[in-house]
Amino acid sequence: MNRSLSRFASVAVSALALALPLAASAAEAPYRDAAQVRAELAKIVTCEATREEFMRMGSALTPLYYDKPEEVQPALAGWRNAKDANTFVAIFEMPEPIKVYGHSTKQVMMAGEGLLAVIDGDVADALSKQFKLKPSDEPLAKHIRTRELRREALGDGIDATVTQTVSTLSTHPGKTMVGCEYKMVW
Repeated sequence: MNRSLSRFASVAVSALALALPLAASAAEAPYRDAAQVRAELAKIVTCEATREEFMRMGSALTPLYYDKPEEVQPALAGWRNAKDANTFVAIFEMPEPIKVYGHSTKQVMMAGEGLLAVIDGDVADALSKQFKLKPSDEPLAKHIRTRELRREALGDGIDATVTQTVSTLSTHPGKTMVGCEYKMVW
């Protein structure tokens, strides 16, 4: 087997190995009740969760995003997709608030591989200072402040990272998004 074919096979096997846990994660038992959902959500947005817990929440939120009420878990009764003009994010409204870093919110935003609490007021500078976050290196993302908290090697040069994030968006004036990204890096 030549070197490039061997490398391709290695990447293909790695991708399959990563996909299987994600599929299993989607098939996990549903949340017991609303209290368990809120507790796990708070854990996710404060970067205390595992990637698997983040994926479980993402799977639970998917039917809301795609407007499939018949597939929404009973523990998410009363949640709704708050249709948003910003096509890069999805905002979900909860019937009961969660408390995140002393702030109460009934909204959570999914953006990329992150889940963020939507907090009233522009508290991005204060939270960034509190958590020792740095502005993003990306030219168009200076409004995003981050700090990588941990990294787990998954093999074949693939890592899972957990990154604390605080940002503001021009599409959401007067709001601060604070949460966590659980992403794969190659």
